[in-house]
Amino acid sequence: PPEAVTWDHLQPSSATSVCHWKGRAHYFDVVVDDRRLAQAAWTYPDPSPAANHLRGHIAFWRGVEVGSG
Repeated sequence: PPEAVTWDHLQPSSATSVCHWKGRAHYFDVVVDDRRLAQAAWTYPDPSPAANHLRGHIAFWRGVEVGSG
């Protein structure tokens, strides 16, 4: 959920993609210290009705470790 994300580590990317049932994803680069993982986080700011439960949530991949810390 958005309140669990440290937004200071996310920089908007110009990249987007489209899923036929979720809608258009918007990507972020994850930046911590001197490391940048390009397009390693994404969200659906305006998801389709079938995926409305994803609205505002952030997904991660490409080696991102999420935890409390």
